[in-house]
Amino acid sequence: MTGARVEPLGSGDPATLGTYELLGRLASGGMGRIYLARSSGGQLAAVKTLLAEGVVSDIDRRRFTREVELAQRIDSTFTARVRNADPRADRPWMAIDYIAAPSLSELVRTAGVLPGSAVRWLAAGTAEALVTLHREGIIHRDLKPQNILLPLAGPRVIDFGISHANDITRTSLTLGTIAFTSPEQARGEPSTEASDVYSLGATLFHLALGRPPYRADSDTLGLLARVQRGELDLDGLPKELATLIRPCLATDPRQRPVPAEMLARFRQSLAGLPVSQGGRRWLPQRWTDLITEYESQGRHLARGAGRGAGSTDPEGLTVDQRTGVVPPPDDTRIYTQERERAEREQAQREQARLVQERLREQEWQQELERRKAEEERRKKAEKKERERAERERVRREQAETERKQEQERLKAAKKERERAEQTARARAAQHTARQARAQASSPSAGVPPRAPRPARTPTPPPPSTSKKSSSVVGVIVALAVLALILWLANRPDTGSDPENTGSGSSTATATATGISTGTGTGDEPGPTLEPTPDEEDEAFGAVSSGDCLTAYDDGYGDWSTETPEAVDCDASDAYLRVTSADSGVSGSDCPDGSGESYWTHSGSEPEFSTTLCVERQFRVGECFVAKREGDRMADARLMTVWSCGKDTVPQGYDVILQITGRWRAESTYPPGYCSESSTDQEDYWRFEVNDDRTVLCVKWV
Repeated sequence: MTGARVEPLGSGDPATLGTYELLGRLASGGMGRIYLARSSGGQLAAVKTLLAEGVVSDIDRRRFTREVELAQRIDSTFTARVRNADPRADRPWMAIDYIAAPSLSELVRTAGVLPGSAVRWLAAGTAEALVTLHREGIIHRDLKPQNILLPLAGPRVIDFGISHANDITRTSLTLGTIAFTSPEQARGEPSTEASDVYSLGATLFHLALGRPPYRADSDTLGLLARVQRGELDLDGLPKELATLIRPCLATDPRQRPVPAEMLARFRQSLAGLPVSQGGRRWLPQRWTDLITEYESQGRHLARGAGRGAGSTDPEGLTVDQRTGVVPPPDDTRIYTQERERAEREQAQREQARLVQERLREQEWQQELERRKAEEERRKKAEKKERERAERERVRREQAETERKQEQERLKAAKKERERAEQTARARAAQHTARQARAQASSPSAGVPPRAPRPARTPTPPPPSTSKKSSSVVGVIVALAVLALILWLANRPDTGSDPENTGSGSSTATATATGISTGTGTGDEPGPTLEPTPDEEDEAFGAVSSGDCLTAYDDGYGDWSTETPEAVDCDASDAYLRVTSADSGVSGSDCPDGSGESYWTHSGSEPEFSTTLCVERQFRVGECFVAKREGDRMADARLMTVWSCGKDTVPQGYDVILQITGRWRAESTYPPGYCSESSTDQEDYWRFEVNDDRTVLCVKWV
């Protein structure tokens, strides 16, 4: 016996809700319960109500009222319609159409996967439901195989009661199944229409392969990390579905198609196939058999079956049994001629169907060839672009290498020139010193020897003659020293730069105490070298506004890395986002609110100094440190990323806080805003961060 599982009513269940008679339980969750019910007119309905002990809280009633208002705005063939509701009753309730059909998750689990054409047919109906929801400003937020029922008439999207209008920003990962959740939802970021598109892509992948689009070799937290990073495993996806499903699973929400575009693509992929809205044309037999059994159970329940063991209906079944398929009636006896005519017509229809199938196959082969040619052209274009980019990269690297080599050559030339000049000055000084010592030891040097004269009685020479001889000797010595200096200055081996001759050559002067060397005032300066940044300067200079970094406050007054390391902003270790990057060292221009700071670098030269204004990227599950003062958390160090399992904290702090929710900040917050449910007794605190744009809910771990 197969069909929907209907559990009997319990002692705490009401017998009626409004005008509906309750027949049994269909499902129970943490916050509500869904009953199978019958209206006074005999129509079946699924009645949803809240689970509450005693009086329903104001928060739960407001949420339920909002859910009713959202559901009543939708009127689509591909969703369940609201029949009636009373959110103000003592026990609020809402009645929607009861759809006697299995979910896609049950169909895949019990009847296997679908062929490509059936996946496209289901995708078109589901995309049309999303178009209707988004047109009304409603984001589903929990689209998955369990929330899509499949009668033969086409898919029906249900349970968008947890959806919210665009102005309602609160969300929680517990509202969806991780494997069908978009990366931005898994990171605790606000959901958008693109989030529903991602969930639809994951659901269609599940229909085609029987598994989610991720490797199943890790635990729940590992899977959550993969979803956050968008690490997909699409092995085995049929090529005919890849061009439809792969764009929906783009990690960047901006790269995903909108539902209207998806609907157009799915309908275009069905072009040329017979137009049929019924599932028998598209679904395999094992799927239609299970769907038929559900429909049979629905007819039994609508006729009054399932009223209990004491029912007078001989076909009555208790609500905790599974209802089987009603056996088909016996064949009707018909005339032989009519049977033969019917068989001929059937044969003709079958032949026409085969012809149409062959035509569709030919068209499909042509489409595949066209797509293959387009794919080849795209690959060639991408290859050319990669080659061009590689050539450009090599050219830039070569230019950079040549620039560095030129700088090194200029530095070496400058050093060699300075060394040669020092050597020349030393040699000139040594030679001049030797000449001066020689002149000092031989005062008549440079005067030709006199011939001997006959002896005579000496007479004192006139005073003027002695003074004149001394003056002549002094002039001769001075001229000799000057000639030596000029000769040394113009020697070719002095080591002077041939490009730096003339007034810039080295000179030497003799003094009474020794030799001193100097450089003429006419030296021309050598080539001026631009200062070169070091690796740390380059690391800071490469950061731009909008980049995300792996660094965080280590809790002891330093950043966790010496230099900034940029990563994709969707990465799990992207802890900081740069709001501005300016030259100079000054953090006074950076915002100083909660979750905001700055990072300065003084630089190897003043022109390489940098200031980065940064803000913290908060994610659900991360921890930071704070100091508790009574019921208040003071001195929260929001820029830290602290291990939630550590048993130590930096000096001056005494608690570790874990982020449980991250939402858009509001002007007011109702009591219990951060609680997960009405029975949640955990203590929570709120922090408004990032220029009061975001509110964090945290708990003490």
